[in-house]
Amino acid sequence: MKKITHTLWVINARLIDGLGNAYKNLKSIYIHEGRIRQIGNLTPPDHEKVLDVKGATVMPGLIDAHVHLQSVPGSVFRKDDESRLQKYRYHQLRSYLACGVTTVLDNAIAGPMLREFTQYLESGGAGPRIFALAPAFYPPNGYLDNGMLTAYWGPHWRPAKDRTDVVELFREYEGTDRVIGVKVMLETGFGKANIWPLLSKKVRDIISDESRKRNLPLYAHAYKKKEQKTGLDMGVHCFVHSGFMFTQPTDRFIRRMKELGTYVTTTLSCTFDQMLVQFQRERLDNPYLNLRVPRELLETARDDRVWEDYYDRFFKLSSPKWLPSFFIRALPKLINIEKSIKACLESASRAILTLHEAGIPIVAGTDASSWPVFPNFFHGTSMIREMELLYNIGIPPMDVIASATRVPAEMMGKTDRIGTLEKGKYGDMVVVEKDPLKDPSALESLLWTIKGGEARTPEEWMACDPT
Repeated sequence: MKKITHTLWVINARLIDGLGNAYKNLKSIYIHEGRIRQIGNLTPPDHEKVLDVKGATVMPGLIDAHVHLQSVPGSVFRKDDESRLQKYRYHQLRSYLACGVTTVLDNAIAGPMLREFTQYLESGGAGPRIFALAPAFYPPNGYLDNGMLTAYWGPHWRPAKDRTDVVELFREYEGTDRVIGVKVMLETGFGKANIWPLLSKKVRDIISDESRKRNLPLYAHAYKKKEQKTGLDMGVHCFVHSGFMFTQPTDRFIRRMKELGTYVTTTLSCTFDQMLVQFQRERLDNPYLNLRVPRELLETARDDRVWEDYYDRFFKLSSPKWLPSFFIRALPKLINIEKSIKACLESASRAILTLHEAGIPIVAGTDASSWPVFPNFFHGTSMIREMELLYNIGIPPMDVIASATRVPAEMMGKTDRIGTLEKGKYGDMVVVEKDPLKDPSALESLLWTIKGGEARTPEEWMACDPT
């Protein structure tokens, strides 16, 4: 691994440390060999590198706790070949840094892709620190099976029908210290109808057993009440989506989450909010996007034919097989899609606020880019939108910052390295011009992202040589 030797003094900052504290006029943060050595009133030596932020706000590097790094938005419609997919994937890594995201948790990644990204970063490539949930278990003919991810996802992994499959899937990730948990797909259908089978009770028990042997906590994809109950019965460590598109969390559900110490990841931006871009195309003109998202991807998201094709695929995939094809094709015209998305977003947002107020630990995560047919689930920029949405639903600003820093670090078991600005931790931080405690869009005023003591502007991170 390439040794980090960066030495940097960050001076004259307004500090938000991730622990709930804010300090004005901090004299210095000293970073050496990638870690914070001192925070306080030291004076930098004349010969060492100094970054004078002139009163701007410094806070911990952000953590996006739900990403899918190998998926490129809209690649299905452009028919990207493998070389172009690789180009976009490395571009996406740089985009995270240009958005202040210094750590990501990939929620379902193939073993070969995790090894490729690891090698890329260790050879000097620019990108966030990567951790992963792996394997991601799903049943035969269930959610993710039968080519749902498409060839544009890249390498796939097989479903799990018995202990042999479970053990073999674990073996695909042996030899890496980046796996911090296991994901279980508990998905019967995107709407109210049940389309796919769940993992059997027998296989769920095997997954739980094999995960305990490896000291890997369980994370669950579960949107609906039945699936969420199944996750709690398994002792889930975190629900990787907020769910609650149609109902609200009951007192019993909240009580069981508290008993287990279960976290919940928000995923409002990609799962709901960014679907509204179809009806709000002006959002794609934001200069913030233009720096960080390739032009071809933005053009894809502006294309009416792409959205029509997307909904044709979506309704075909998520409708009961007994529905006639002509009826499925007519569904986009029969359903008020914009109204339905807004209703789901409002319901999920209300549930997150309820959970937060009840003391459930909330983790910011985006689900970028969950499926290559989604035209605009952009990597990096979605995290900024996620935090804005959390501000907007009424979560206090300091708690929003904690949801993207300290809380995910606790969930991942990485508080010795990331999540707060304290002596001994990685020198990962962001510098923003506006005050994030007063302005929900403050992260769009990002001046520098610092990873391991290496400070660059968003433009400089995006210009890094991908080789």
